[in-house]
Amino acid sequence: MLKMHEEVSPSYTYSLLLSVLCALVAIYVFKWLQLWILPRWSEADHPPGPFPWPIVGNAMQIGSSPHLTFVELSKKYGEIFQIKLGSQKVVVLNGDRVIRHALLQKGPDFAGRPGFSSFKCVSGGRSLAFGLYNERWKAHRKLAQSTVRAFSTGNPDTKSRLGHHVLSETHELIKLFSSLGEEGKYFAPGRHLVVAVANVMSAVCFGRRYSHMDLEFQALLSNNDKFSKTVGAGSLVDVMPWLQRFPNPVRTVFSDFQQVNNEFYNFVHSKFIQHLKTAVWGVTRDMMDAFIHILGEVNEKSFIMSQDRMEKKEEVKNGNSGLQLLETEHIPATVCDIFGASQDTLSTSLQWLIFFLIR
Repeated sequence: MLKMHEEVSPSYTYSLLLSVLCALVAIYVFKWLQLWILPRWSEADHPPGPFPWPIVGNAMQIGSSPHLTFVELSKKYGEIFQIKLGSQKVVVLNGDRVIRHALLQKGPDFAGRPGFSSFKCVSGGRSLAFGLYNERWKAHRKLAQSTVRAFSTGNPDTKSRLGHHVLSETHELIKLFSSLGEEGKYFAPGRHLVVAVANVMSAVCFGRRYSHMDLEFQALLSNNDKFSKTVGAGSLVDVMPWLQRFPNPVRTVFSDFQQVNNEFYNFVHSKFIQHLKTAVWGVTRDMMDAFIHILGEVNEKSFIMSQDRMEKKEEVKNGNSGLQLLETEHIPATVCDIFGASQDTLSTSLQWLIFFLIR
């Protein structure tokens, strides 16, 4: 054995490793040609698209403004085309006609989200907006819709409370704008509109508002900008997971994104824990209470059902059977989605409204 070991020279070992590496590269190139190049030359029903490079695909072509890149690509390849991001195939719909058809006629096919790493960071991994399409997602969506509807329009008391929150915050915003614009001074209303919208949602979701000068609240809301930029531009970690295995700028951005989501979720979760300790059955102080009551009622029915099988028929009749798939932790995740999603959309709409009014 010793003699055989001595006969294996370093040059032989190097040649062996080089041969193995060449074989792996050849296999990868073959699979790449088979999956991406040959179908484009055949009569297979594949959407057209730009040439994908090995390993990175078309990721380098997209840049920091994917929507603008997609508009340019649609001029060349049509409203439906495909690209490759890392190892992921992506079909892009660009145009109101095809998007409307996809959402209305092919709703279930477009209802879910890919299992991206960045999506698993949102709302403690139980996000409704970034979740996978399955029975639990359907139950989660049903819980969110029914609760928001019941809190906003179904209950006269909570409906009146919602209107009060909006009017109170409007008065505070007018006072703030009046003080900032004294003696004809100019100011940018964007940040204050974000705080105002967040205050309304905070009052609706948690039962309290914050001062526009609260630095901790402003820092929390600034994370929303970081979140939008990361998700909007797309994270390379999602399509090239191997980037997480060694230090690089992409991994740094992704780590910051994880921290932003953790901070936001921890803020909402702390409110959830406080509500659990102080909740009173039959009293709905805010939307968090409404979620706790509904899911608590479903869990109580499920417990009764386990003792008496006849309860199952009544529960299915009421349409609540799917809600048994949900856990208590889905409550802060749902409120996190509602609280986070409202800020950017509503504040941007208000900024455009003010812009049109002052012209």
